[in-house]
Amino acid sequence: MEKILMDSKSSIARAPGGNGDLYRAMGNEGVLDDMIKRGIRSVHCYCVDNILVKVPDPLFIGCCLDRKSDCGAKVVSKAYPTEAVGVICKCNGKWKVVEYSEISSETAHKTGPDGKLLYSHGNICNHYFTVEFLRKVIKEKEADLMHHVAKKKIPYIDENGEKIIPEKINGIKMEKFCFRCFQVF
Repeated sequence: MEKILMDSKSSIARAPGGNGDLYRAMGNEGVLDDMIKRGIRSVHCYCVDNILVKVPDPLFIGCCLDRKSDCGAKVVSKAYPTEAVGVICKCNGKWKVVEYSEISSETAHKTGPDGKLLYSHGNICNHYFTVEFLRKVIKEKEADLMHHVAKKKIPYIDENGEKIIPEKINGIKMEKFCFRCFQVF
């Protein structure tokens, strides 16, 4: 049964749109223009759930600068096929991140002739972007960034107006990820 979850008797339960909303926020709040005005040429971006990230990561940033990359993604080898980490791969000629919840078990287990996983480049959400690349994403491609369906535990009020904090997944949320920008170019 589908229903709309309420945060109060007069408002629908809402949640942030995911880390991919940073592009819209950077454009709307003048952050991009401020970066350009200050002469910032590139940024290092990571997600909050990567607690082991080195900020800034001089080897990763240096590699991107040396290669004159518009953007970069640091990866780690997956420990096992069904590890809960997205993979960076090429789909229809474009680089993208396929989330672990979007990849079939059959695909996750595929190996090459050497016996190694074909889809082994785990996305740790550690990225490099030039300001020019961000400008293109924000000004030209933000609306094209794909949404992801996330199954979540969403607090709500019940029919008596009591706040309920669910113990199991009770809803879905549409969110954007910051790494969706790779597939729009």
